[in-house]
Amino acid sequence: MEAMNDLISMALTLHRIFIGLVLLIAILSYFFVSSDKDFRGFSNRVESVALQYYFMLAALFFTGLVVFGATGLEVTWQVVMMVSALGWIIFTSAKLHQVFKRTRERDIASQKLFKTYAKRKYITDILIILAVTAVMYAVSL
Repeated sequence: MEAMNDLISMALTLHRIFIGLVLLIAILSYFFVSSDKDFRGFSNRVESVALQYYFMLAALFFTGLVVFGATGLEVTWQVVMMVSALGWIIFTSAKLHQVFKRTRERDIASQKLFKTYAKRKYITDILIILAVTAVMYAVSL
């Protein structure tokens, strides 16, 4: 039984670390989108940061799945809230990728559209992560 408790503890620790990393990447992405003027350098940075963001989201999903499995697959409102939050973040990330692929280097209007959508998306992601984390810590006290 102690091995299972160690697994749950390690998975929770990794889950918290990945939450922090996803939050950090979302904040950095927001600042990249807000500050860049040159589209060529901007597009390279967006693609590299998006790859890291997707990797961290996958790691977050995996560690959450390990904790979920180790705790007996019990579906609670907290699990539903976390899965919904992650699902929304992944859905809006896919939409952001579609908008990015339609953005052209010489089309200022499409660049503005992408930047506006990206700013809203990253602000929403940051708020979702902070809200879910705050609720989880408030419930665990």
